[in-house]
Amino acid sequence: MPSDSVAIFTPNIGTADPEFNSTLTIATSVDTPPGTYAITTVATIGGKEFTAQATLQILPSVSIAITQSNTTTATPAATLSMTVDTDQAQYHPNMTVTVQGHVTDNTGNAVIGATITIQVDAPNGAQVFYANNIQTDIAGSFQARLTLPSNVPSGTFTVFSSAMKTGYSSATTRSTFVVGTSSTPSVIIEAVYTGDSSGNPSATFTIGQTIWIWVIIQNIGATFQGVVWIQVRDPSGIPVQIQIHVANLDAGATIKDGVGFTLGATAATGVYTVNALVSDKLISQGGTFLANADTEFALVG
Repeated sequence: MPSDSVAIFTPNIGTADPEFNSTLTIATSVDTPPGTYAITTVATIGGKEFTAQATLQILPSVSIAITQSNTTTATPAATLSMTVDTDQAQYHPNMTVTVQGHVTDNTGNAVIGATITIQVDAPNGAQVFYANNIQTDIAGSFQARLTLPSNVPSGTFTVFSSAMKTGYSSATTRSTFVVGTSSTPSVIIEAVYTGDSSGNPSATFTIGQTIWIWVIIQNIGATFQGVVWIQVRDPSGIPVQIQIHVANLDAGATIKDGVGFTLGATAATGVYTVNALVSDKLISQGGTFLANADTEFALVG
């Protein structure tokens, strides 16, 4: 990726049934250097990586004479972002669990050589797996495996993961999987993406256009009434939209939930971040976040 640009996949995760299609949008800025760039796209499927190449050409911008400027541009801090999940949502004793994930920086580029820590806790809170020396590969991906013992308890297991690298702020996230059946809520956000009211994906919008955020949620635990949270941050990181929606999540069910909103004429152009979360109840009522996922979109004016 060229510097001062952001890559947005819409959607960035999904199931091939029989195909899976994702649109790559590259949002550039006035500081993106012109030139021809070789873009490598990586797809991770069942722990295996597949790559494809494309070429991106960025043309020089029109020269503008500036007589005076008092603007100071702050360089954004280097931050890490990570995802973690398992190769299946549900397991049985003696099966092997593959924990996998991906680490990027604040421009969406893969981070090589980040140190990953993974901890897996049983339903009773006991630690069943720990590793702290995993490194991300050239695609920013990491992987670890654990085999469940024959006497493993049934219920919801929690995967905690963190990423660290010198020169970056660290990142943490978590995921869950079920062994046997679970008497407690356990959900997976299969996908979060932006698009239109019909669910067609899109990563670019204009001011005044209605932006729909779609979240696909799978419940692998007990039936419960969940709370879906959508938070949108503008290019400077300021929250501009927070929406909450209560949804019934039956055991074994998958739902697709969408919310729409419009950014006004004073909205800043640039790349916006969307954070989708699911909790078992309102946080003010003692609720706990069970899953989260991020995506981005570009507002182009």
